[in-house]
Amino acid sequence: MKRGLALAFKQLRRKVVVGIAGPSSHQRQAVVSLALVVLTELALLVLTFCTNFLSAYVHNTAEAFRGFRLRALANAQHVVAFERATGLFFEQPLQRWHDARFGGWRFWNTYYAGVHPVVTVVFLVFILVRMFAWKLVRVNWKRLNEGSAFEPERAAVRAPARVAFGELTPAQQYRFLRAVWVLGAWLCFVGFLLVPVMPPRLLPACDFFNSAGANVGACLTPEYAFVDTIGAHGSLLWDWNDESVKTLNNPYAAFPSQHTLFAAWCAITWILLVGPASPAVPARSARYFLRGLARWGIVAYPLVTIYCIVITANHYIADALGGLVALAISYVA
Repeated sequence: MKRGLALAFKQLRRKVVVGIAGPSSHQRQAVVSLALVVLTELALLVLTFCTNFLSAYVHNTAEAFRGFRLRALANAQHVVAFERATGLFFEQPLQRWHDARFGGWRFWNTYYAGVHPVVTVVFLVFILVRMFAWKLVRVNWKRLNEGSAFEPERAAVRAPARVAFGELTPAQQYRFLRAVWVLGAWLCFVGFLLVPVMPPRLLPACDFFNSAGANVGACLTPEYAFVDTIGAHGSLLWDWNDESVKTLNNPYAAFPSQHTLFAAWCAITWILLVGPASPAVPARSARYFLRGLARWGIVAYPLVTIYCIVITANHYIADALGGLVALAISYVA
């Protein structure tokens, strides 16, 4: 069934390309075909990147904000109860410890606000450009001038399920990595819809309102002492009081953590693309060590991201674990 749908989509794309470029201009068909792929991929990536905003729109149109807020608060209390039962509820002492020893809240707030989207976009653009560069190099323009602008049907046959990542073409590697990221992001979207969770920073908040004037926080000040670091210290990019943030952002899009999922996806992408150290390099040489560091050093990025989202009181530890589980599910799928 899956192969039949793929073939039907390919035939539909072929009709569209021939309709735009004309049946006789195979060179133009090739250009139009690649342009359609670029536009389709960009549309998919942009839509996926906006899942947080889309979840806010769905909630704002499907239910009253009061009910949305009460569900998010109840789920947050469930998360706190789970973390207390498992010994994971250490967000408050960690935030106090960081504030007493390091501070630097403008840096960490800006990291939270800007690094997450920028690094992810860089990785997506890199694997996308890498795929199309490979396609352009591989194109047989003579065949395109003489025959069809489309690859033979045998090229649509999927690679064996157990093939190693390094044996895939750059186009297949892109489709795999893109599928993992897209599926993971939409799993988070489902979580945002079904399990809205009030983040730690809003549990003690009494005076934070959305664009409609509704109170977003829970005002549980005696019980929780989280500090909204962005609200208190600001960032170099945006603030929670910005009207666009109040309008577009879903304040309860916490579980699973997209920050964690995206950062871990970037790390996996880097590790897979850099590849293992060459067996020809001696295991104890400086070159072997540097290559290993270049490959595995990226693991620090998701770890720093998890640390950032916790100390800024934007996520619970459980949110980060949920993001890793969502990524694992999408990777296996």
